[in-house]
Amino acid sequence: EAFLIYLIMDFYDYTTKKEAYFGDWHVSLNGDMSYKEGRYFIHHETLNDNDWILHYISKDRDLNEFIHAYFQALRNADIKELNIKIFY
Repeated sequence: EAFLIYLIMDFYDYTTKKEAYFGDWHVSLNGDMSYKEGRYFIHHETLNDNDWILHYISKDRDLNEFIHAYFQALRNADIKELNIKIFY
């Protein structure tokens, strides 16, 4: 599982803060994320409060756009560490 995250991070340059679009996800400069122009919103101060990756996977939606937007949002919000819950 750690390999997958490293692979994703190597695929896209997360080294600079930038406003970006990943499919229907928009990431603002402060790290706020919005889906389809506000139908779903994640505030930058909650990016590490919840396990957003697990939450999004549980919705049975495509992870490809979300994961890139999420990592860019973490960078924009200056979040350098993140705990991810894994249930097995």
